[in-house]
Amino acid sequence: MTSPYRRYGISVLIALLVSVYTLTNAGRSHVIDEESLFAVTESLALRGAVDTNAIAWTQWTNSPGEVLGAFGPNGEVFSKKGPAPAFLAVPWYWLLRWVAQWDIHIGLLQGTLLWNGLITAATAGLLWLTAVRLGYRERTGAWLGLLFGLCTIAWPYAKHFFGEPLSALGLLTCFYGLLSYRHTAKPLPWMGLAGIGAGIALATVTAHGLLVGLFGLYALFILLFAPPAAGKDSAKPLGLRVKRNPLRLVFPLVAFVLPVLIAGALLLWYNGVRFGNLFATGYHFDRGEGFTTPLGQGLWGLLVSPYRGLFWYTPLLLATPFAFPAFLRRHPAEGWLLAALSVVLVGLYSLWWMWWAGYAWGPRFLVPLTPFWVLMLAPILEREGDRETGRQGDKVTKAFGKLSLTGSQGHRVTLSLLVPLSVVSFLVQVLAVSVNYVNYETQLRSIFPTDWADPLKFGPPAQRLVDWAYSPVLGQWQLLRADMVANTDLAWLQADGNVRQLVVLVGLATLLTLGAGLWRWWQIDPNEDESDPLPSRPIRWLLPLLPLLLIAIWLGQSANDPYYGGTGRGYQAVLATVCREAKPTDALVTIAPTAYQVPMNWLGGLCRQPIAVFGYAGDSLLHAEAAQVLQAVLQAYDRIWFVTGGLPVNDPANTVERGLVGAAYKAEDRWYDDYRLLRYATPATLAETFANQLDTPLADSGGEGVLLRAARAPTGAAPGDIIPIEIHYQLETPVTHDLRWFVQLLAPSGAAVVLLDSAPDHGYAPFSALPVGEERVERVALQLPEALEPGQYSLIAGLYNPTAPDAARLTLPNGRDFIELGTIRVQ
Repeated sequence: MTSPYRRYGISVLIALLVSVYTLTNAGRSHVIDEESLFAVTESLALRGAVDTNAIAWTQWTNSPGEVLGAFGPNGEVFSKKGPAPAFLAVPWYWLLRWVAQWDIHIGLLQGTLLWNGLITAATAGLLWLTAVRLGYRERTGAWLGLLFGLCTIAWPYAKHFFGEPLSALGLLTCFYGLLSYRHTAKPLPWMGLAGIGAGIALATVTAHGLLVGLFGLYALFILLFAPPAAGKDSAKPLGLRVKRNPLRLVFPLVAFVLPVLIAGALLLWYNGVRFGNLFATGYHFDRGEGFTTPLGQGLWGLLVSPYRGLFWYTPLLLATPFAFPAFLRRHPAEGWLLAALSVVLVGLYSLWWMWWAGYAWGPRFLVPLTPFWVLMLAPILEREGDRETGRQGDKVTKAFGKLSLTGSQGHRVTLSLLVPLSVVSFLVQVLAVSVNYVNYETQLRSIFPTDWADPLKFGPPAQRLVDWAYSPVLGQWQLLRADMVANTDLAWLQADGNVRQLVVLVGLATLLTLGAGLWRWWQIDPNEDESDPLPSRPIRWLLPLLPLLLIAIWLGQSANDPYYGGTGRGYQAVLATVCREAKPTDALVTIAPTAYQVPMNWLGGLCRQPIAVFGYAGDSLLHAEAAQVLQAVLQAYDRIWFVTGGLPVNDPANTVERGLVGAAYKAEDRWYDDYRLLRYATPATLAETFANQLDTPLADSGGEGVLLRAARAPTGAAPGDIIPIEIHYQLETPVTHDLRWFVQLLAPSGAAVVLLDSAPDHGYAPFSALPVGEERVERVALQLPEALEPGQYSLIAGLYNPTAPDAARLTLPNGRDFIELGTIRVQ
């Protein structure tokens, strides 16, 4: 019954943790780094690309540490993060998008923020299996999974879209695969699994290649020597087999190394696609990023300091050094491996220039170590006799029981130490997930201000022990006491005090049900119960599915978060319009950097046809890279949808709109609350179109005149197309009135089917300010209706004075008040 017993227990544990992580998810990102990874997921899932152009505005910030990527050769922006987290989240994104495209209102960014909850819960389950592989009881594995999942910084990071949770899973997978290789008679699949884990870790953080190297040394050790491992699952030493047949060494090594090489090739390909250089990573080593921190400073900061000290954020791990001697005595090779992993990873990030990881909860870079440090607590949780026989022994008393173990160095580590540390650690994590730690981090920046003249001088606050009162752990408590509602980090508790009751009720019911299921599992002794005491098969299948119900309800309820715009209005209404009418040859350019999360959350679900997004700030065109990309967009796409947020028309600071006016052809301009949606045709749609020479004057009754030199427009179109039009003109006399252009498409009956009204350069250059004799080009466009009847249409244009009586038009010498620019056949 061991296998069904274990499968049921692990499935319930994972389901329970997924439910906890979903219920405590914020539904919002905390740091822009998360959107950098999400932008890669979105680009890859929708367009098969890897750019982060959707948040290109993040490239121009105060500090190099805040720059999330680097420019490619063509000015496009790419994330500097390792690709594995973004790539592996693509199937989850596809699933969410498939649901959203059934007109089910869920947010794809919000849903993707749940992904690391699944990863972290899977890591807890794998930790259970790892403990069992080392010869510990199932219940010990369950305890370790719970401790890891609920009492370490793994819980807060389960609600972030960072790479560290995946690194933890990858490294633990590598370790578990190597252990299984050592303990089983079917080595090759396990060595391949270890290689896959190592490859994932490498493709998540390139620096983890050092850790992969340590695992490689451990693999060689068990291949060449492989001393018998303690426990009932020990296999015959593999070293003896190698001596008899040296080829047995080659195949396992190939199985381990091949996935690592594939991961390395993926990284090289990824670098080449992004930067045209196989060895460029996107990190700005020339601007201060690098391993430049004094080792002692980083060690102190990561392990002890009130600001980022590991033991402040996970007090449970204070027991690990006391448990390590016992773990090392029972598993010497594995103990030294875990010690080496710890020394290398802590030392590596102690040297990193921003070892504190910017805005973060605790030592984010050490998250991959947490499952290993929790694993080393295993000897505390059971006696040596229990471990060797795999039996319960004296029956585990309530909770942990009163077990103790004396380590090899005489340290008596008892559960009287572990229990309070576990409780305190759990409470620290509850604080972390309940209120938004970013709020206190912001307060610390005012208490310990940054020199923005040289942002690299910023030193992390609360470094000294005497600064303990400024520790973010205590800061969370201050935020909680001050105003939990205002500082909430829970999606079901809104900042206005509104509670999403359905999420809470279903979440609590799910936790109680799964908790009861895990308790029922706990009561079973697989070695004494000869009958099958497990719940029925339908129950065993249904319990792990409960988190899916909670996730569905959470997604539906969280979609109404005003942070992502109001349904049917504002930015959401803009996106709905774009997605309803967009074509594969369209691009979306946005100037709404403070609302970047809105298109990220909704665009993939609303648009049946994926559309490329370029997110800039108003001043971005002052930078050569943005100008280069915009020029490429004008040549590669037929139509540009342009969105601004919170900006007036013709804002002189909006360099991107000014650039589009000078190069593209505006068809319409609509307001949606505080957002504008503009539609442009691009020069690409006028390729191989010839100008129609006019040389015709237009004048008003006062003698002020404009010479129309030429016009250019396509001669054919289809319903739904956008027709770009160029009017070349110059002033013959000074014009004192601010005249306006009108452009119309006339049906054979003479009725206007499409029309446009515009000032010169769409308001950026009034007629009264134009010089005489200088040739200018007015660029406009007409958006044809989808239901336009086929036929021959006339294209006309003219000028009128909006301040004159009846808005009098300027006339031609023959008395007509418009000029025919050409004809367009609609097919």
